Amino acid sequence: MGKWWKHAVLLLMVAVAGLGLSRIRFDTDILSILPGEMPEVAGLKAYYEVFSVDEELVVLIEGSDDDAGTLGAASEELAGLLTQAGVASNARWKPRWMDQPEGMAELLGWLWLNGEKKDAENLVSSLSPEQIDTTMGEALERVATSLDGGEMMMSAHDPLGFLGHPSMAAVFESAGEGGEGFESSDGSAHLFFVDAPGPIHGYKEAFDWIAKVKEVAEPWAAERGLKLSWTGEPAFQAEIGTAMENDMTKTIGVTSTLIALLFLLMQRRLGLLVGMTGVIGLVFLTAMGLAGWVYGELSIMAAGFAAILIGLTVDYGVLICQEAKLAGHDVGAIRKSTTKSIGWAAATTAAVFFALNLSGLPGIAQLGTIVAFGVIAGAVLMLSFYVPWVAWRGAGRPPITHKASWVPCRGRAAIMALGLALLAGGTLIWKGAPGVEFDNGLLRPRNSPAMAAFEAIQGHFPAWQAPSLKLVIQGASDAEVEARVIEAGQRLEVLKTERPGLVKSVDLPSGWWPTPVRVAENRELIESLVEDRERILAAAEEIGFSEEGTALGRSVLERLPEVLKMNARRVPDDEAAAEILRAYVFKNEQGGTLLGTVEIAHPEDLSPEDFASLRKFSHEGIHLAGWTLLKPAVLPLVKKDLVEVFLPMSVLMVVMLSLVFRNVWDVSLSLGMMLLSGSLLLAAMKLLGIGWNFLNIAATPLLLGTGLDYTIHILLAVRRTGGDLKDVWNGTGKAVLFCGASTAIGFGSLAFASNDALASLGKVAVLGILISMAVSIVLLPGIRGRRA
Repeated sequence: MGKWWKHAVLLLMVAVAGLGLSRIRFDTDILSILPGEMPEVAGLKAYYEVFSVDEELVVLIEGSDDDAGTLGAASEELAGLLTQAGVASNARWKPRWMDQPEGMAELLGWLWLNGEKKDAENLVSSLSPEQIDTTMGEALERVATSLDGGEMMMSAHDPLGFLGHPSMAAVFESAGEGGEGFESSDGSAHLFFVDAPGPIHGYKEAFDWIAKVKEVAEPWAAERGLKLSWTGEPAFQAEIGTAMENDMTKTIGVTSTLIALLFLLMQRRLGLLVGMTGVIGLVFLTAMGLAGWVYGELSIMAAGFAAILIGLTVDYGVLICQEAKLAGHDVGAIRKSTTKSIGWAAATTAAVFFALNLSGLPGIAQLGTIVAFGVIAGAVLMLSFYVPWVAWRGAGRPPITHKASWVPCRGRAAIMALGLALLAGGTLIWKGAPGVEFDNGLLRPRNSPAMAAFEAIQGHFPAWQAPSLKLVIQGASDAEVEARVIEAGQRLEVLKTERPGLVKSVDLPSGWWPTPVRVAENRELIESLVEDRERILAAAEEIGFSEEGTALGRSVLERLPEVLKMNARRVPDDEAAAEILRAYVFKNEQGGTLLGTVEIAHPEDLSPEDFASLRKFSHEGIHLAGWTLLKPAVLPLVKKDLVEVFLPMSVLMVVMLSLVFRNVWDVSLSLGMMLLSGSLLLAAMKLLGIGWNFLNIAATPLLLGTGLDYTIHILLAVRRTGGDLKDVWNGTGKAVLFCGASTAIGFGSLAFASNDALASLGKVAVLGILISMAVSIVLLPGIRGRRA
């Protein structure tokens, strides 16, 4: 007890680290696991940060054929229920401008004032005294003869041509295909948008709000035989956040329970299990707290670290318990037989996990750092607290040196190793090595209702399929945005020249950005329309258009004086206008963001040359954004990591082994066994159809770390016992067997994670750990040791 102050200092350090728990947040942005400086990631982030709505839930209402045409009225009824219940500040089942036509009139007036001068000149010319009769006559003829319902309706309700502004073409195209249109073409599906009563902070608030909305909406839908599906930013945020939380809690629970049962089966002392549980709790508190201090936010990938850490840390406790049976239950003797082994194993494992910071993927780097913190804390706390606990609670256990070893002798072990090496090599020559793959589905939760709802919307509303890339133009000032719009046009011309046939179409909506130069150029033209308002309307009525037919034109002409008074740097702020504007432009006090589209050929199968040209396009506030660009962007990064992470780790591994063993034979034998384990893993992955991806590549350093652990434990035990295989097996051998099983359980629980990428890490890790464990406890001591 003379060293009580050391334990007190350790506990104080744990407490300080644990204070970081209050800073832990889950980052539900799946893009955060990828490099933010990557142009493709930067483009997607820029798009979602500006044009996604955090407080808007998108609901798809689906009915049978009998419900066709009635879903609009049903949606209106649901909107009333949600607002009355106080779970929605607003619910929309049709465009706002249908109820607020003055907002559409203001928007149209602003577009003509802010657009290209030639467009305004053409409009004024068509409504001049010399041309207006011809213009009205053509509109009347289109009403009578057009086979296109949309064109006929436009001519009937807009004979003056205000809806013909070029910037409105994309709006009507999306409406016709179900973009801004709320009802599907066959009437069997309807879109419904629900705004939250207030700001939503985090996934838990999003989850709670959606649950309240469902409490009102789902019974209503069940009574009418309708199906509701939920998507949008709040749905994805709630889904990903709760999945991360469940992954952590479930993997911790499953891993802890299975390892506890395995421990009791091996050690047969409940007191030892209680002590180990307490120390692991301190380790977990330390690692989580340090993660809070260092990062604050945990990515979706780092959520899997808990199961990994439990599996690795419990290894040290089991080694202590097993060595205590041989060394006797004396604190000094236990520490003497385990400190070197645990200390070097923790140092090498932590170094390998810290080396994950060499990865170009932030999610993997974060995972490596947190596990490294935990491994170091685990070694220190196990040696400090668990050794005396084992000496106290484990006293009286009978030694087990009388039990025989089934480790093969040197000759048999060498033959087995050679046979396995030939088997692995033959498989890899015949089948080839596992490939490197990337699928966007790896980034999102499996069995995602929000994604299923989004895909259902795409089926009913083709415009939501968005085959085009988003063209995001950002600027810190109005002048910068205007300059970058021009620059984007120039880059597009260069792209078309460099890669003919790659760009199919472009929508560069410069007319949506407020531009004082154009306003000044068009002001006199628009003022002439205001002056001629009565003449223009009289001409339309004289040729036969009713008051209903001229209502839109009348509203535009009446709003033009107010539009002319607007600040040339502002956009219309009417709610109906804002509903359309937000799909194309975001304006703040200084600058803002403009959104266009670029449709390219074969986006799912880009050649390296095409991708290089598209990547060169995106920089300095001009981005091409699309999920299809992530695959060609991430794949080279994964391949690069295989080299730039694996090679430094290999060098580090040789250095660490040299420091531990200071013996060429032992270092060479260790490297040979790890090379054999790696070859067997690659062969098993190929036979099982498992490929490398951007996350399970993290299994490489993990397997190097555990392989180093097992090798160090076994070879130091061989040295300590003089090569007696019976003592090696009954002490460290059984401990390593437990270590491999417990670590495999820890990673095996990840195989059931909600995220496919995290699950793939679990599968590869389990294979590799079991292979490394088997090689370490069967072949390594057999080749290095001797029969008693």
